[in-house]
Amino acid sequence: MDEGKFAADFIAANIDSIWNIAKSSYTNFDETLKLKLKTSYSTYISNTREKYAKSRSFFIRSQPVDLYDYYVPTELSCGKHRIATPKFSSCTEKSTRLIITGSGGSGKSVLIRHLFLDCISQKKYIPLLLELRDLNFESISLDEFILETLETYGFSTNAQFVNKAKKEGHFCFFLDGYDEVNYSQRKKLIKQIKSISEKYRLCPIFISSRPDESFHGIDGFSIYQILPLTLRSASNLIKKLPYDEDIKTKFSSALEDGLFEKHESFLSNPLLLSIMLLTYGENAEIPSKLSIFYNQAYEALFQRHDANKAGYSRDRLTKLDIQDFSKVFSIFALQTYEKRAFKMPRTDCITYIEKSRDSLKKDFKPEDYLTDLLSAACLLVEDGLDIAFSHRSFQEYFVALHINNSAPEIQEKLINRYWKNMRSDNVILLLSEINQDLIERVLIVPKLEALFKEIGVKNNTIGITHATKYIKIAYKSLNIDKHSFTAAYTGIDASMSSIVHLTVGLHKAYQSPGSDYFDKYKTEMFEKYGDPEIQETRHYQTKSLTYKSQIMADTLNSKGAFSISYLQAAFDTYKELKQKHDNQSSDLDQLLGI
Repeated sequence: MDEGKFAADFIAANIDSIWNIAKSSYTNFDETLKLKLKTSYSTYISNTREKYAKSRSFFIRSQPVDLYDYYVPTELSCGKHRIATPKFSSCTEKSTRLIITGSGGSGKSVLIRHLFLDCISQKKYIPLLLELRDLNFESISLDEFILETLETYGFSTNAQFVNKAKKEGHFCFFLDGYDEVNYSQRKKLIKQIKSISEKYRLCPIFISSRPDESFHGIDGFSIYQILPLTLRSASNLIKKLPYDEDIKTKFSSALEDGLFEKHESFLSNPLLLSIMLLTYGENAEIPSKLSIFYNQAYEALFQRHDANKAGYSRDRLTKLDIQDFSKVFSIFALQTYEKRAFKMPRTDCITYIEKSRDSLKKDFKPEDYLTDLLSAACLLVEDGLDIAFSHRSFQEYFVALHINNSAPEIQEKLINRYWKNMRSDNVILLLSEINQDLIERVLIVPKLEALFKEIGVKNNTIGITHATKYIKIAYKSLNIDKHSFTAAYTGIDASMSSIVHLTVGLHKAYQSPGSDYFDKYKTEMFEKYGDPEIQETRHYQTKSLTYKSQIMADTLNSKGAFSISYLQAAFDTYKELKQKHDNQSSDLDQLLGI
């Protein structure tokens, strides 16, 4: 498309609005200013379209490719509401305040880019995409970040014009990657998001993130979840990927023949599906554990042949074998994870590699290792002038791998340092798959022992008073609206509830009653405790509730994660694990005949 013509059409569609804002923002509104404004709009639209219409895909690293070469629409869900094929108009018809959540690799950022481009096509708003992770390295407010981003892409006006335009509803804000912001900054960021939402009510706002309970505290926003790929959409994505056609055909046939249904948890995720295609030719079986899958993916990437050149293998500049290459990258991942750095300047990247090399006492040039990461192993990608992980999930996997391979005292230190990140990443979950005994011994047993002591459990039965104390410790409010019954955590970090959920999930200690039960239960709770006259969520603060409060009693006597029976399942599992680990030394003696 002719970018100049597109920009001109956009300006023509909004010219009256632009001039009205300008007249109230500048003292001298003349032809020179008009030309300057037209140039600013044209430059901004052209630059941002060029930036977000193309990107490097997982399969093509050498050059950016068109977003729609690999974009497959993913359905959005909010309670009973669905957006089958998300477009800017179909989303804003539902709400002008949308939070789009999804797991790692579900396609959140790709969807945000699609909505951004579609917003430009609608010619109604100037879209502004803020990559929130950049706030980790700048001490600026969200309003300042908005102004800085506009200037970066050539929107050269004064601050008064921008502020007036925001109040007039001239912009649409796309806030991408809330979950990539440092924990220490999230509370402040949420306040600033609330502030711009209230100040600029006419501007639509989209936020993307992994699921986060803190979003339930932002009234006026609808939380939509990216639904997993269906068999049909998974097949469509495979067809779009630039890979060997014979392997794609066989893989697609296998999906149709039951592979998708058997491994839906993996294959319904766009990123994991794409990586699975790499490993398909070498591994007949799809792994049942995420950690095994990432190990196979790493091996496939390390030894990968070019997808479009059969028999061509990329040469690596470093002579590290697959294990040593992994060890270096694990330390690199640990350093960047500690600083919440998912994207970094090349100089910082080289520094992290140098420290990793020196820690292992290996001999290679950091620049060579970086080249291998970018072009051979493809674990990192170039993002403009910066270097980024090909996907954040690889960082998490290699951090888990490093913890598992560390000395016991280091393992304990790192687990206790990072378990509070459990709500926003998969490091502990992946580590629990790699070494479940380690997580049980270092994390689950000590934390649950402290919890059950704190709530006063003295025999083997969880009562309503114990469960009430637990709810008040773990959650600050019970939240009810027409579509959901949730509880807000007491802080932004993972807490004891995360340990309880991990314990129950790992050991399959609790049988879910199913979606039909929860649909009925949510309806009943809304009828009793919701308010049909208002659209906002109703919050019941747990600090003001007791075990005699009817809503607390109804919550605890239900069948779900807030119930007495769920906490009882965690307690029973804790007792079994404690006995298991207390007896391990004597079991070893018996095994060895000592």
